[in-house]
Amino acid sequence: MITIPLYIILFIYLAYLLIVMSFYYINFSHLVHNGALDFTTFLFTFFIIALTVFCLYFTFVSLMGTNWQEPITIWNSDWITNPLNPSVF
Repeated sequence: MITIPLYIILFIYLAYLLIVMSFYYINFSHLVHNGALDFTTFLFTFFIIALTVFCLYFTFVSLMGTNWQEPITIWNSDWITNPLNPSVF
């Protein structure tokens, strides 16, 4: 049986957030470099950042009671050897 702890998904989520933050940095540097700092770019940038913060907040609230030490079963050989026994699921 192959299992991994649930907090591995948290590390994957952290890597995703780092990629998103690097895209934010690239976006801001292009806005400043090209001199495109008008009301429309500010409004859309603020909207995207507010939406991201909103999603992060509700992700945090939803995952607050999670036991991150719980193992996830990736592969169990009983799934193939006993396909008609529902007790192994």
